[in-house]
Amino acid sequence: MNESRKVSGLVNEWLASVEPRIARSTYVKYEQLARNYIVPYFDTITCKELDNNQLHRFCSVIHQKESTSKRPLSVGNQRTIFMIMNNTLDYAYDSRILDQRYYIRPRLARTRRVVQVFSQEHQRKIEDYVLHHDDECSLAVMLALFTGLRLGEICALQWEDISFETNSLYVNKTVQRLNTTNKSGDARTKLLVSHPKSAASNRLIPLPAFLIKYLGQFPHEAEHAYVLNNEIYTPMEPRTLQYHYQKMLQKIGVPYLNFHCLRHTFATRCVTLGWDMKTLSEILGHFDIKITMEYYFHSSFEYKQTQMNKIIPLSQN
Repeated sequence: MNESRKVSGLVNEWLASVEPRIARSTYVKYEQLARNYIVPYFDTITCKELDNNQLHRFCSVIHQKESTSKRPLSVGNQRTIFMIMNNTLDYAYDSRILDQRYYIRPRLARTRRVVQVFSQEHQRKIEDYVLHHDDECSLAVMLALFTGLRLGEICALQWEDISFETNSLYVNKTVQRLNTTNKSGDARTKLLVSHPKSAASNRLIPLPAFLIKYLGQFPHEAEHAYVLNNEIYTPMEPRTLQYHYQKMLQKIGVPYLNFHCLRHTFATRCVTLGWDMKTLSEILGHFDIKITMEYYFHSSFEYKQTQMNKIIPLSQN
């Protein structure tokens, strides 16, 4: 064991070792969580001083920690922080930096995923608007509402990814604005087109006839052009699209739900229509059908209400 080495340095070593093997967006998330919550705690702790008591204290600190936005750290972020630390400990043991294997077993409450969706009334309002407009925001909303594409996937979509012969759409990239640092260490952001974070996100989606017809009204002769802004070299900025989307909802009098809720609305509607979970999971690009089940294997309030209205006293039959 190298007793004088700082544990914080091991975290950075592990991050460097996995950087070439994970999606850029995943690495940025890991690096930010490590920099903000792990490295500061272990910056003065050497490998010699590391023990189970230190790790227990670290768990307690993370459980009580506020995020950078002054809100309690989400269970998801806590889980990722402990995953990073456990992988660092494994890396250090396998590299013979530590002579004992440590493992953090935090007690994290399981939270049921609750998704927000647009009501049928509000969905009709949205559809009535976007079907009669040919702006970039309307096009993006149509794609999200009728294919379940994510915001970044829509911004990254090029006309060469859409086949008007086979009525299909191929998802193979995403656009994200990621936090970076320049050579001086100053925080910056960068718009990045990259591969989706999982192999399952690369997918071929059949398109309904009405959507193909809708897409056909937009100029699509330049195959390499991005679908939303028809530019070849620069995709549409996701934040710009979100801004126009919010303004659209205000204009038509629909309460605001974030853009991702269009995807949730699509998926929930598919479940209501009787889609099987395997098909829905593949269309959404989930790497595990369990994710689809956890998010969407429940009825909307409107559907529950319809079913409850079928229950009447036997005397009224």
